[in-house]
Amino acid sequence: MSNGGTHCPTQFDFGVRLGLTFVVQTACLSAVASAALLSYIGYSAAKVRRNAARKWTVTTHVHWYFLSLLVSELIQAIGGIINVRWIADATVTQGSVCTAQGVLKQFGDVGVALASLAIATHTFFTLVFRWRPNPSSKLPLLIVTSIWIALALIIGISFATHQHKIYYGDTQYWCWITSDYPVQRIVLEYLWMWITAFANIALYIPMALCIIYDATVAVNGWHIRIVKNPKSYRDDRRPEVKLAIKMLVYPAIYTITVLPIAICRWLGFDSRGCSRVPWAATVFADLVFASSGFFNVLLYTITRPNLRPHRMIPERSSLMVTPHSDPGTAGSTLSKREGSEASRMSDLGPRVPPPEPGRP
Repeated sequence: MSNGGTHCPTQFDFGVRLGLTFVVQTACLSAVASAALLSYIGYSAAKVRRNAARKWTVTTHVHWYFLSLLVSELIQAIGGIINVRWIADATVTQGSVCTAQGVLKQFGDVGVALASLAIATHTFFTLVFRWRPNPSSKLPLLIVTSIWIALALIIGISFATHQHKIYYGDTQYWCWITSDYPVQRIVLEYLWMWITAFANIALYIPMALCIIYDATVAVNGWHIRIVKNPKSYRDDRRPEVKLAIKMLVYPAIYTITVLPIAICRWLGFDSRGCSRVPWAATVFADLVFASSGFFNVLLYTITRPNLRPHRMIPERSSLMVTPHSDPGTAGSTLSKREGSEASRMSDLGPRVPPPEPGRP
């Protein structure tokens, strides 16, 4: 709400409180899903049990981006859960809780957008340009660190430049950047959400075409051409392609969860700071948006098995199931499997010769 002299009605009736209750429940679902997966990853990575059957291994760049995404989803969900305070009070009140909600909402929203953009960009280069990044590269750590530094600067600079002003405050149904700062709303949050949504669509369209026509893009200096993949490459890449097809769902999920809330926020507020959007539409948009954490956890645990802590299996099996973590790490050959089988047989101990004919 605006910090001017006029204010819109903020006393919640039953319908508003009921709608916010649904939003809180959805945010709780996303928070539990994100926190559970993060806890499981942390437990496995720490190897609490010396002979633990499962562990978390960072074998691709996507692992780092996914961890950043999970943490941002959790922060975003906590910001939504704070609405329980306004349900109990039947109104939004200025104060430390209100400021905390505004910070968490902005931090989580932008963090999710930037992590999603990193994942989409990485997947695009691995599929379309056959980029095979070195798993030990420091690039993903640099990108994730840059994301979190940018988030800290956004929040820190906002506080520093708006001291003694109500920057994060009552926006009628919850707390966020007040309507007195429309430019900051766009530049420091909306813009990143829109860039990510449009970039996801723009990047995944050529990926879909490369999968459909089984081709990749070859770059030689300033010359760019589309090359049909050889049969040997197609056979070795088949599991990777199946995974990539599943991952095409991801930009749709992000766009679907972001678009309704972006439209509602864009339609914005009147001169008094009151929302011009019907409450039912606002509830629907925020329900969809609050569910993004749950959908991301569900989608990634289904489509990227090695992003989850996985059971350690013998060498012979790992060679046959490697192409499941990331398009950039897929690929094992028949000769490797045969070699693995040979070593497996030798490890089983001395062979027992077959019985001679006529002998039982």
